[in-house]
Amino acid sequence: MPQSRAIAIFTDLDGTLLDHETYSWTDARPALDRLKHLSIPLIAVSSKTLAELEYINETSGLFDGLIGENGGVIALNGNVEQYGPATETVDRARENIRSAVAVPVESFRTVSPEVIAAETGLPLEDAIRAGQRHCSDPLIWQPAAKDIAVARKIAEKSGLTLVKGGRFHTLCGTSSKGQAMRRMIERLTVTWFEDASDDAPRQRFTTIALGDSPNDIPMLAEADYAVQIPSKHGKRTLPLLEHPNLRIAPQPGPAGWNEAVNEILDQITDTNTNKNSEVLHG
Repeated sequence: MPQSRAIAIFTDLDGTLLDHETYSWTDARPALDRLKHLSIPLIAVSSKTLAELEYINETSGLFDGLIGENGGVIALNGNVEQYGPATETVDRARENIRSAVAVPVESFRTVSPEVIAAETGLPLEDAIRAGQRHCSDPLIWQPAAKDIAVARKIAEKSGLTLVKGGRFHTLCGTSSKGQAMRRMIERLTVTWFEDASDDAPRQRFTTIALGDSPNDIPMLAEADYAVQIPSKHGKRTLPLLEHPNLRIAPQPGPAGWNEAVNEILDQITDTNTNKNSEVLHG
């Protein structure tokens, strides 16, 4: 039987697959079960640490690959690649920002797990994992626009970027979710074709990406199908980017994720989709 279309899904977590307040993905369960049934790999792409993502996956079994710290670290089949900057570089830039702006600046790397828990609503054990950062650092501050502009300039001088996520401005390297997505596709392709029959046609992955924040734009831009998840508390949702296949999910969070994924899969799958990718779920 000829190999069907290869599909991979890349998703942001907080506010996208996970509810912004409860961190639940229950409303996305029908689509998640469908991905497992079709052996479609699901890749978590997040500003979260690898420790956080690994724990989520240990308890949920949702993901086939992990991209953490806004593209700074990639894990697939137990193999980890780190692209982000040294922690010393991040720490030095943060201290320069602290000296240059008028508002107090703390970060996940400078405060206790108890403070991280209070800022995020995470349980303490999860907050400890959130503080185990290698190449990025979410800032805890209340900046004015001028403070953000100053911080961005300082980050750039250090070869870093200041990226706005759903909750925090994160100091990180120049690697992006989009760059990490491209590398993950390369690694998925190797795994896919190692498992495929010798006479299987060589096809590229069709990619679906879902996100809700500006730091998701590079990932959405890379995808064949881009889904923007609307804010739970926002007003009218404006598109984050121009994309020929951008759609805005009909609901916020995992419920909107579920509807959008199922709609796209209805459009592009058949019963044999990704039959040869079962190794990714082994």
